[in-house]
Amino acid sequence: MFTIRSAQVADAIFMRDLQQRAFAEEARRCGTREIPPLLEDLPAIVRDVEHQIALVAARDGTVIGCVRAVRGEGSFTIRALVVYPACQGQGVGSTLLNTLEAAIPAPARIELTTNTVMEGNVPFYERHGYRVTEVSTPIPGITLAHMSKYIDIAESINLDLEPDARDPWQHQLGM
Repeated sequence: MFTIRSAQVADAIFMRDLQQRAFAEEARRCGTREIPPLLEDLPAIVRDVEHQIALVAARDGTVIGCVRAVRGEGSFTIRALVVYPACQGQGVGSTLLNTLEAAIPAPARIELTTNTVMEGNVPFYERHGYRVTEVSTPIPGITLAHMSKYIDIAESINLDLEPDARDPWQHQLGM
């Protein structure tokens, strides 16, 4: 069982640690640690937790996943959807993404960028309705897929979750 809830400032250090762990394999495959999630500092994550949409997945009080959505000019950008490697494949990432989408006011365009060296990333987002809009190679060895999805007012996401009365974004999930 894991819980999805709004991130608190106290979670930021765990979110950064998780982000570092989750992107280590990507850095290894690319041959560089010069990728944005690994360069992001703690104050930037704290700012997102305080001023943007930020969610964490926790199991037994330990943060096992997190995601943020940053409001931009006419869109939201998903930043660092990460799941602790040992917890991948258990629905944590999908639940975080679905909950994040439900928290974004519709209508909205949601954008993200993912590294194609992690071969499961693009298919994961495609299963959730995202489409590749552009592919770029900012430096040799790194090919990025820029993806987006449009959330319509009429679109509803049925997560079949039980919200906690104290926190509208907290949900209990049986796993």
